[in-house]
Amino acid sequence: MSLVYFMLIPIYACLVFLFLNILRKQGHRFGLIDIFNSRSSHTGAIPRVGGLAVFLPFLILGFILPTINNPSIRLDWTFWVGLLSMVILGSFDDRLDLSGKLKFLIQLVVGFSYIFITGDYIDTLYGLFGVFDLPDWFGILISGLTIAFIINAVNLSDGIDGLSAGTTMISIFVFTILTGSSENLFILTFIGAGIAIFLRFNLSQYRKVFLGDAGSLGLGFILATLVMDFLYSGNNHFKHLNMNPHFIAILALGYPIADTSRVFVLRVFNGESPFKADRRHLHHILLDKGYSHIVATVFILLCVCLVLIVNKITAPLINDWFTILVNCGLILGIHLIMKFRSR
Repeated sequence: MSLVYFMLIPIYACLVFLFLNILRKQGHRFGLIDIFNSRSSHTGAIPRVGGLAVFLPFLILGFILPTINNPSIRLDWTFWVGLLSMVILGSFDDRLDLSGKLKFLIQLVVGFSYIFITGDYIDTLYGLFGVFDLPDWFGILISGLTIAFIINAVNLSDGIDGLSAGTTMISIFVFTILTGSSENLFILTFIGAGIAIFLRFNLSQYRKVFLGDAGSLGLGFILATLVMDFLYSGNNHFKHLNMNPHFIAILALGYPIADTSRVFVLRVFNGESPFKADRRHLHHILLDKGYSHIVATVFILLCVCLVLIVNKITAPLINDWFTILVNCGLILGIHLIMKFRSR
């Protein structure tokens, strides 16, 4: 990433800080407020403007990138349009509380549009369970559903202070290290700076703001595009890896995938809609046990890092089946600790 982009970071950071202060005071006016209810982990009315404050300057930056004319950053216009769509959808959801099915449908449309235009999709399993190349129609179908699932997973993990932002930044960092992509470094640097400033407000007692669906859907879309870029064989990100790329992608997403999959299964098993809101998420379990937001978030982030480290160490030593068993054991053990241990 060239020097000119690093020179833009202070400007971007100042804009995020300015937007946070302005939107925090205007949240009530625009109806972007999180009102306390039975599922809430807070009291009072908190502005849902953190995502807007982070992504509006980032989108502005995206529109001026072509004028810089630097070939080191080649983020496709489809990325910016898709991100803008998710931020707009999230803003309407923060204001109007849209239905889960409608949001999922829009996410599918955006996801499939991104796949068809960019050509990045899951085209192979890299020998996982003996399967290599996938039929194009099947790979595209799975990829579109995966994009929508990842966006929803990040959105559903946004239940306590700093959790969604923290797990997302870990994931972006992992993909940046694995791919060595200047585009990923660009995203990590700017979104990381914006998230750091947001957390200063999010963890504040008197200037508190929430990420909101505009933020969580935007972060989810970014992660989904990084996954598609990482798994598409034509991008050659797999040659230096000592582990199946699909395992790496799942582990890099960590908590959102594990927790959302678990909650969806429980809801369907009980005859409920998978999009029904409840307090079955692991972060809710920790809060109900008496842990504070900070302690719960730090504990989950440490668990995500633990899983990544264990897999890094064991990957060269075991096959795919043992990798699955090891991770199932880790996730089950973490879940049991979270569920049955009191504060």
